[in-house]
Amino acid sequence: MERLKALRKTRSNRVGFIADMISLLLADKELYSDEVLFRDAVEEIYSTLRSEVTENGRKDLVEAYELAVLLKAVVSGRVKGTEELLVEIRKNLPG
Repeated sequence: MERLKALRKTRSNRVGFIADMISLLLADKELYSDEVLFRDAVEEIYSTLRSEVTENGRKDLVEAYELAVLLKAVVSGRVKGTEELLVEIRKNLPG
């Protein structure tokens, strides 16, 4: 977690921080394999992109946010594949 905190200090731009964090996770398999750290990182990625899209109107980040939503669902273990994802979406739709 210290490595991720160090990244935050080097970037004032939230999106830049997320990009750096993803690059670090992809390059450092030790970080990627630390389940708690990885879940924290995924939550940070998701919440930052959600905020940028919904609160700040960053339409250029919609695709990244959609992927973060899927990543969060996969990491949480709630979704195993396409069929399960479709079932979850359907359950949450009215009618």
